[in-house]
Amino acid sequence: MACYAVTELKAFWLYHATGGNSGGTMKCLRLAAVFLSVLLVIDLVEGAETPRYGGRLVFGLSRDISALNPFFRTRSTNKYVRQIAYETLFDYDDKDRLVSLLGEFWTASPDSKVYTIKVRRGVKFHNGADLTAEDVKWSAEYAMDPKNAATGVNFLGRVQAVSIKDKFTVEFVLKEPQAIFINLLASIEASFPVVPKDSVPSGQREPSAPPPGTGPFEFKEYKAAREMIFARNKNYWQKGLPYLDELVLKPVEDEQVRFAALRAGDLNIIERTPYAFIKKIRNREIPEIRFVEAKDAGLRRLIFNVANPPFNNLKLRQAVLYALDKKSYVDAAYWGLGEPTNHGIPKDSRWYIKMPDVKRDVAKVKALLKEAKVGPDFELELLARRGEEPEIQPIQDQLTTAGIKTKVTILESGAREARTRAGDFMIVLSGFDVPNEPGDDYPTEYGCNDEEVTNKRRGQNQAGYCNKEFDRLMVEAAKIQDAKKRYELYAKALGILNDEIPDISLAFVPRYFTHQPKVMGFTSDSKGRLNMVSAGLSRVWLAP
Repeated sequence: MACYAVTELKAFWLYHATGGNSGGTMKCLRLAAVFLSVLLVIDLVEGAETPRYGGRLVFGLSRDISALNPFFRTRSTNKYVRQIAYETLFDYDDKDRLVSLLGEFWTASPDSKVYTIKVRRGVKFHNGADLTAEDVKWSAEYAMDPKNAATGVNFLGRVQAVSIKDKFTVEFVLKEPQAIFINLLASIEASFPVVPKDSVPSGQREPSAPPPGTGPFEFKEYKAAREMIFARNKNYWQKGLPYLDELVLKPVEDEQVRFAALRAGDLNIIERTPYAFIKKIRNREIPEIRFVEAKDAGLRRLIFNVANPPFNNLKLRQAVLYALDKKSYVDAAYWGLGEPTNHGIPKDSRWYIKMPDVKRDVAKVKALLKEAKVGPDFELELLARRGEEPEIQPIQDQLTTAGIKTKVTILESGAREARTRAGDFMIVLSGFDVPNEPGDDYPTEYGCNDEEVTNKRRGQNQAGYCNKEFDRLMVEAAKIQDAKKRYELYAKALGILNDEIPDISLAFVPRYFTHQPKVMGFTSDSKGRLNMVSAGLSRVWLAP
């Protein structure tokens, strides 16, 4: 409570002492001396709040995890939960800066084909074993083996060999240059979690229990669809962390129920707070609840199944695009808390690429439907997940009023994922984890993968999209050290996506964590991760 009040008081004095409430010049002079004294007292109060050890935190998730194997299906909720217990060689901090994690530092050959990484000494796994280069090599090779179906297998396709140089040095040799290889090793999705050698049986997607990791919390117990319990890693290499004794993750899919449980005290903190409550919390109409914003966490998009009829027809995809009013969608679905976009790179990113805006045009929709040669009985199916009803309704309304009959199918998370992976859909409402640069995720998100489409086991590329020129541009960009030249190639590649429309980026919408006043020290990044090297649940403590 003190931290919240202190922050508000400091803001109050800053506002008035600088003339923020009009009549500024004389008021500033009169308040200057008092202002400095008050700030000194405030800073002393803030600094006096020392984190406390112990306690049990109950966190409300929007959905359950779908696999205990930390290499498998590492996206969305699975990815963020795994970062509580598992770590990669590198990481991005809460300011999106590349930093060391289990890899202390690295060197690259002049041709960007050989990367030598020094493994951090003194790190222990949750089972007490010491981390060595041998564990890193085994984890990388496990992720690269197709029979293990690891999420990272497609990202690591350029790795030719992994070798051990000494007990704490590992070397990656690539088949071709890749200037952004270290970026991949900073992502648990794009690379691999580091686990002890031989700790996950080969080819076994669902072990009876997850393997040990090196993260701030260690796995204790899992009850499907009920809770996942973690205990404090007492030997964590970041000395003094974490503060909590126990962390309990509870999946509560209904956002209204989740928020009600927070207010009732059954949950201490939740993710994906209903947007209807955010303005009330900001205006102190719900004074007992605090919030943390992740401004770019929720890129929303519609993914077409472009590998199969009817949306292998570009004219039909264009018709859907011209039927949408993205600003109205944000207003209706997210209470205006979002920014329409044309692609998955935020405007404040160094990699942002401006694309032409497309405005809703019903006449254009009708013309495109005619060109697509679909009859009056044509109806598209829009697939969504339970809990996305408020978001899907304005999309359905816009499509219908533009002359496109639309049927909505709402499924539980697992069932929706199964249909998407099998390619059994027309359009699916989905999100996208914002990459640090296009070369990190776009090659697997949009790169050709005929085998996945044929075998009905789609991974990253849910659309089944394939364009050889796009693939070539992304491969070339990955080889180039010069960021400006990489940007130019990315711009051409994203231009292809803009023309061919395998998906429609709708908007960046912030996500909000909300918590009780006793939950102290929680911050996230712009993407809404639960934990990272510099922020997150490892730094949370409970006030008395």
